[in-house]
Amino acid sequence: MRYQPEIDGLRALAVLPVLFFHSGWAVFSGGYVGVDVFFVISGYLITGILAAELAGNRFSILNFYERRIRRIMPCLLAVIIASSVAAALLLVPLDFRDFAKSVVATLFFASNILFFRQSGYFDDASEMKPMLHTWSLAVEEQYYIVFPILLWLIHRYARDSLFLVLAPLALLSFAASVWGVRHAPAFTFFMAPTRVWELFAGALLALGLVPAIEQRPVREVLSWVGFGLIVYAIIVFTESTRFPGLNALFPVIGAVLLIQFARGTSVGWLLSRKVPVFVGLISYSLYLWHWPIIVFAQYRLGHDLSGLETLAAIVASLLAATVSWRYVERPFRVKGLISRRKIFQGAAAATAGVAVLAVAGVTSNGWAGRFPEQVVRLEGYANAYSPRRGECHRDEGNVFPMEETCIYGADTPPTFAVWGDSHAIELSYALGAVAERHQRSVLQFTYSSCPPSLGLDISIRPHCREYNDMVAAFLTKERGISTVILVAAYAAQSKQPAPFSDGMRKTVALLLAAGKRVVLVYPIPTAQASIPRTLARYAASGTSLDALTIDKRAYLQRNAYAFRLLDSFSGANIVRIHPDERLCHGEICIVQAGGTPLYYDNQHLSIPGAEYVAPLFEAVFDSAPVTAESQPVAWQPRYRGSQDLRPMP
Repeated sequence: MRYQPEIDGLRALAVLPVLFFHSGWAVFSGGYVGVDVFFVISGYLITGILAAELAGNRFSILNFYERRIRRIMPCLLAVIIASSVAAALLLVPLDFRDFAKSVVATLFFASNILFFRQSGYFDDASEMKPMLHTWSLAVEEQYYIVFPILLWLIHRYARDSLFLVLAPLALLSFAASVWGVRHAPAFTFFMAPTRVWELFAGALLALGLVPAIEQRPVREVLSWVGFGLIVYAIIVFTESTRFPGLNALFPVIGAVLLIQFARGTSVGWLLSRKVPVFVGLISYSLYLWHWPIIVFAQYRLGHDLSGLETLAAIVASLLAATVSWRYVERPFRVKGLISRRKIFQGAAAATAGVAVLAVAGVTSNGWAGRFPEQVVRLEGYANAYSPRRGECHRDEGNVFPMEETCIYGADTPPTFAVWGDSHAIELSYALGAVAERHQRSVLQFTYSSCPPSLGLDISIRPHCREYNDMVAAFLTKERGISTVILVAAYAAQSKQPAPFSDGMRKTVALLLAAGKRVVLVYPIPTAQASIPRTLARYAASGTSLDALTIDKRAYLQRNAYAFRLLDSFSGANIVRIHPDERLCHGEICIVQAGGTPLYYDNQHLSIPGAEYVAPLFEAVFDSAPVTAESQPVAWQPRYRGSQDLRPMP
């Protein structure tokens, strides 16, 4: 395959949007699709080389992996080592331990599996994972463990059936992606089975699936269509766009069209200019270096980058990538300078050495001895969630019958129920103590990312709608339940306020019609980063803990639609609870009280935090039930009581 400068330009079109997206530039809200363009390029180039070697009887799996090591490992190891030094200097123990885990996973090309198990790509916690971006590298390498052998087997035993084997595999992966983006979005985003169709797209292109077209006008149109598809995805897509699935066709088809038809066109000329070609040459280094630079800068500053800080991070990334490309990447690619044996031995030794140090970082609890006891105590509140979370909270992998719902409080038939998403878990637990003081009890109906909004479809929680229907049926049927407390992460629904609001109106109307008293809990203030870990960083740097607060104006603006919605409900059986009455004072909302974090992450109240706002509910539990009588329930609760358990870090 002869050199195509426009492909290096296409690499620039892939990597720069990723850089700008991660830097927070709103116009590049879909910049993450650059990864998909990289997948197509990789599949095309590597398959072309493999096909040529197979055709000339020169294929060697040893040669293939030597090339992969020379291409991948030197820069990757440099980034890991540099990031490890920064982590040792900056990260508090829990963050350092998580970083060390990700280093081990990255070294063995399994980081996509780790990050899938930990969280979603757009979760707030993801912003503090320096190795997060290596998930795409893991997908590629997992693909290349299998693909060369598969291609060799097809070439040897079923050469005439090449497309009959590869095309169905690509279609199967694509179909899984389309299905999974609705039913298993985190798996679909991170894992190889739902991503390899993008690499197959490049591979099938290299093998001649797309016919060549010589007419210049047609090539011009097709290349501009390809360019437009990629740019459209970069500008129009957002973090809330279902991806990959069908939407991934925009960058994938765009990349296929550009690779196949851009040569000799005006788009090809544009992509072949010196600047985009140079950015393409350093694109691998740029991709690896930019994210740790951004993460560690944000970690040190304690806030998202903006203005000159963003520009400085971009410049630093470009400089680091240039140096890395010139002095790390290029020397290892020249076979004459370093022999194959040294490449394999060096890669194995370096990987083992770094892995041992990373494992030590995990087993030493994040090297906690670097910091005073207060730092360790503060970050320990990241675990201050409900001790009954595993058995009382429903989720996609933990759904149990309505009759097995947990009950808290006194040994009396339940007359109260909390219905909400994950923001209601710790509150349910804390209200158990309030209920017990008033000789009452309360049921917990909670489901992650599933607010009590009837008829609402949540892409990441495909069973949410069905679950809410079951809760509504249960509560309206149980005459003994006189009061229902509704809790939701309102800020999380701000991207689809109309459907959410309509569903909440249905919920409230249904409960009121059933004679229930409805308690509306207004939004909980949320922060940009984990409160316990940020407070630990403040303590480590000698900064006053009181310096960390949430801006009340921003809180009110972020939840303006929610306040309008909740204020619109009226009636004798409507009760309003404002957590901000306890958490906000003047222009700020507090995140800790007396050195105790009130949150266990950036948005969920910790047990101490829930107990801090629980006094707002005293009058609710003290007042007489609205429903006539409380009938004993005909089932045994999974758990009763809350006073006996006090989880402390």
